[in-house]
Amino acid sequence: MRDLFFPLLMGLALLLAACSGPRNDLSSDFTLSLESTTLVAQQGGDRTLQLTITPKSGFTGEVSLSLENAPEGVSLSPTSVRVTGTAPVTQTLTIAVSSSVEPRNYTIMLKGTAGSIVKSVNFSLEVLPTGSHNLSGIILSEGAGAPVQGATLRLYLQGTLMRTATSDGEGRFALDRLPEGVYRLEVQKPGMAGSVVEGIRVPDMSSITVIQKPAFDASATTTPPTLNITQNGTNSLEGQTFTSTIPFRVQVDTFKDYVKPMRYIYVALGRTPGSAFLSQTATSSRSFFANTEDTGNQTLSGSQVAGLGDTDGEKVYLEVVAYDFNNNRSHYILPVTFINTASTQTNTVSAPTQVAATAITLTQAVGFYNVKAPLTFTVPLGKGQVGEMPLAAPEGSNLYVEVRWCYTDSVVPFAFDIERSADGQNWIRVGTVGGARSASCPTNAFNRPFFFRDASPDLTPGQSYSYRVVARGANRAESASSSTTPLPPFFAPLQAPADEIKNVSKTPNFVIGHPQLNLGADGAAYNLVLWDTLTGESVVAWQTLGGGLLLVEFGTGDEGNRIPQGEALVYGLPGGNLAVYTDTAGLLDSSRPSRVPVDVAQGTATLPYNFDGYASLPELQALRTYAWQLYVSYAYKYNPAEGYRISAYSIQTWPSTTSFIRLSRPGTQVFEFTTGE
Repeated sequence: MRDLFFPLLMGLALLLAACSGPRNDLSSDFTLSLESTTLVAQQGGDRTLQLTITPKSGFTGEVSLSLENAPEGVSLSPTSVRVTGTAPVTQTLTIAVSSSVEPRNYTIMLKGTAGSIVKSVNFSLEVLPTGSHNLSGIILSEGAGAPVQGATLRLYLQGTLMRTATSDGEGRFALDRLPEGVYRLEVQKPGMAGSVVEGIRVPDMSSITVIQKPAFDASATTTPPTLNITQNGTNSLEGQTFTSTIPFRVQVDTFKDYVKPMRYIYVALGRTPGSAFLSQTATSSRSFFANTEDTGNQTLSGSQVAGLGDTDGEKVYLEVVAYDFNNNRSHYILPVTFINTASTQTNTVSAPTQVAATAITLTQAVGFYNVKAPLTFTVPLGKGQVGEMPLAAPEGSNLYVEVRWCYTDSVVPFAFDIERSADGQNWIRVGTVGGARSASCPTNAFNRPFFFRDASPDLTPGQSYSYRVVARGANRAESASSSTTPLPPFFAPLQAPADEIKNVSKTPNFVIGHPQLNLGADGAAYNLVLWDTLTGESVVAWQTLGGGLLLVEFGTGDEGNRIPQGEALVYGLPGGNLAVYTDTAGLLDSSRPSRVPVDVAQGTATLPYNFDGYASLPELQALRTYAWQLYVSYAYKYNPAEGYRISAYSIQTWPSTTSFIRLSRPGTQVFEFTTGE
């Protein structure tokens, strides 16, 4: 009996062993494979690998995972994977790197063990030092100038994803603990075109503005075009040295994903990497190409390189921006060394004069190829002064500072450097344009011959900035400074008559919100237009002051508009003559008129129909539908230290020369109402 029992016991033991562990007979097996065999991680960070276990000959069971030749501080998770069927099993592995791991390259073996079966696969791990650098910025929708909220950002270093982020309600983002390097930033959001910036140099760059347009076709690809940027289609451009001119050729990689045809390609030279493109100035320019995937062999020369480089060779940055048909945007930044042989570098120069810095905030931005504004705009320049202001913001900028100046000396500078300070003591250079001279120096700052537009992403409403211009030749000559405080975006809502209301008086009162004080402004300018919807804009029932500006100023004291707080002044300059409509303090009219009633506490102004005598009829027609809007609406701020000139504007809306009706801008409020009997 004992002889029979022992073989039965051994057989049962073998059966239980087969059921409890991985199948490991002579024919069962598995293999290990990795989707990528290279990994880059920072000290204190982690990265993932995709592992695939492929069973063979019916293998099932648990495979234990471990790392061989890994430095102390590198760990793996999870440490086992179960195979239950015949299909390959894919598992995401996390490789964690502690802050104590020495930065260098490691070759590591990933080992999988199941019983007596041992398999392995190697991968390389590059450990980067923990960075101390930051990169912040803002995502703007060029078409509207509004911040892009909820955009997904991916930051790559040498093809390795280093950081992800989502833009906040103001379109802003911040990426920290970055090591030094050259990065690629990709931005995506449903409904928006894709945007990529290639060549972000950290720590040289600490902030950047990224433009993301609405997609022309949301169902089309949002992959930005891939560019090949060379000297001539063959020779490398990046990192090379050039004298007097810079040869270039931009070619779209037509084998990569993008939406044909290309819209535009822009090429410009700048000194600060990632700086916003300059609009054309009096002494600087950029190259522009439309409807092409290949610029051909070109050169940057003359005004395109004016003021940049030096006789020894200076590191500057060639920047290329390209848009495909779906508005997908590519922005490339390439360093070059530029030797400029211009003889003006040896000139002894004097200081520029009459520098004036003016901040301009736009509710909607002006872009490269969406021209939605006239070239000039009539604005108050100071107390009792009106003049023309150009509107030509750099790409995608809803806040910029226009710096204007004169230089009348006969000796021409090599360059003008524009410098900015937040405290009046520490100055940074924000731009450079070519040097020149002009015998004229107009009183209107916007007519002065030389200018630069600072659209840096770190400009902040409410923060005061000083600007100065430095003429540069054999010496540096600094101008006196000029200051400005940018205003937040301005919006004056229409209140009454309300939209689509009926039985309105034939001599209605038009009530608008006037949020000047909440904005920190000293006044606002308006032009109201009313038209008969039956005849369209061909019959204008009324345009206040015949198209002139109505200025509404609630008191901000001696440091503002010199009107006592709690008081108000409403006036205009029809035909060039001062007309006072409301003066609650009797500053200009001792009779204290109130033809345009105001409520300072509630922040409103009421414009009675035909208060100015410019209406086409003494009263509106009965049972007729009319539409009204603010044709012009913007706030402004005086600068007492500079003769009470206006040094900041915040523009809600301004006239359009392209609209077939009197819609100043897309999104402008237009209310309709119907008169009674």
